[in-house]
Order: sequence, then C-alpha cells, then structure tokens
Amino acid sequence: MVGVNEAARKVMVVADPSRESAGALDYALSHALVENDTLVLLHVETPNPWKNPFGALFKNPMSPGSTRGSSGGSQSWSFAAAEGGGGAEVDFLDGMKRTCMAKQPKVKVVAEKVEMTDGKDKASVIIAHSAASKVDLLIIGQRKTLSNALLGDATGRN
Repeated sequence: MVGVNEAARKVMVVADPSRESAGALDYALSHALVENDTLVLLHVETPNPWKNPFGALFKNPMSPGSTRGSSGGSQSWSFAAAEGGGGAEVDFLDGMKRTCMAKQPKVKVVAEKVEMTDGKDKASVIIAHSAASKVDLLIIGQRKTLSNALLGDATGRN
C-alpha cells in the first residue's frame, strides 16, 4: 500500500494483441503497481499503407456475427469478457483495460494510441512517448525464442 508520503507513480506497458504484451501486463499488475498508481497502456499503430477506405476491411477481417469496437481501424483481439465468458470480439485495449480494473481497482488505467511516423522505428516512438509522458517505469514484453527457452539467455537465466 502506498503511504501518505509516497507519490503515485506512472507505469507504462506497451500493449498489442500478443502473448508477450499480455505477459508484460500481468507482470505490471502483479509486481509493479500499487494502489493510486497510474497505468498507461500504450499501443503503437503502424500507418496503414493503403490510403483508401477499403484498406481497413483487409487489415482487420471480422468473423460473421462479430462486432467492431468504436475505433473502426484498430486491431481486434478475441477477449472473453470476465462477466459471462462470451467470445465477442472487442478492441484489445478495452479488454486489457477491463482486466486491469478488475485486478487492480485502485489503479487509474489510461489507454493511449500513437502512430509511427515515417522514418521512426517502433522502439524510438515508445521511448519518445514514455519520456514525453514522464513515466516512472516502462514495461515491454519479451519474445522468447526456442533457443532461449531451451538453452537460456546470455546471462544464464530462463
């Protein structure tokens, strides 16, 4: 629990619909956040290479009967709602935000989307946005390769 003299921190998790991102969020919720902290879920969108209105149809195919969230061009992530366990397609950021609010109700959760600009890579955009937002802790998921899983990484840890 945060004491009276301790300032609330701002923790940022890079969010996308991947297993690694879900692992980073789980780590943040279980190890990094305390009550009254602010959690920023940052999603870096790649610019749509198709400059026509039909580009979104091919970017995010939808299954019959599924609905798209309010952000028409965002990616969808199948997320079983905590209430009923239904399989409705929802915006993955909304699903992550609901998970955070359920596990850490006293943490403020903010979802932000930024678009990569021409000439910048994803890492540069993440670092620049975290510096501009003055976050105290940045958490990024790590993809483990098969060789890392079997042999361990360079430090000898798994």
